[in-house]
Amino acid sequence: MQMEPEHFAELLIGGQAEACWAKIEAFVGAGANSLFIFDRVLTPAMRYIGSLWEHNVITVADEHVASGLCDLLISRYEALLGKAPANGRRAMLLCVEGETHALGLKMVAALFREQGWEARFYGADLPLEYALASALSWKPDAIGLSVSIVYHLPRLRDYVDAFGRLPREPAILLGGRLTEPYLAHRRAAERVVPTPGLLELSEWLAADTERGARRTSRELSGR
Repeated sequence: MQMEPEHFAELLIGGQAEACWAKIEAFVGAGANSLFIFDRVLTPAMRYIGSLWEHNVITVADEHVASGLCDLLISRYEALLGKAPANGRRAMLLCVEGETHALGLKMVAALFREQGWEARFYGADLPLEYALASALSWKPDAIGLSVSIVYHLPRLRDYVDAFGRLPREPAILLGGRLTEPYLAHRRAAERVVPTPGLLELSEWLAADTERGARRTSRELSGR
């Protein structure tokens, strides 16, 4: 199961929704999982589209068409998965203020829900005061933050510091291209988890599920 990102990117730029969906259905029929769909099909295509835009090969209008269609495909794919059994865990997922690239975070939300999490996707450009108020009232077990532009790093530090002081002590997951540079130049809180890609996130989710199973086993054995 392979597809050149350039080919799928052409379909996205052309707004060919049904052709894109047919490709995804073919991958699912061949046994592809969510990580493959998101990390090997959609993400490389969108990165290629971003490169085309940066080099003035396509217009901002083309990029918007592709992004809008990718957003639709993520929602349609998640609907295809159906609802997973709830595990009682909560995650809130957001981009820092000024950050407008939210498609990757929408894929993250889908991966959380597939594992039974109740995931709130707040999208792009969420000011800290509103994010913090929501975290205090909703009490998530994990908070996912995304940043992809270097001059947003000072804001990211403010978000990490504020969430790090929450009484419930949620795990703080940092995603995006700047995750590793951020952690390399800053002493992060112990519960900050670098998840630069969807593979790392999937590994963290699997480990969290295993930890939850062990907790449940200990609770049952202690009765």
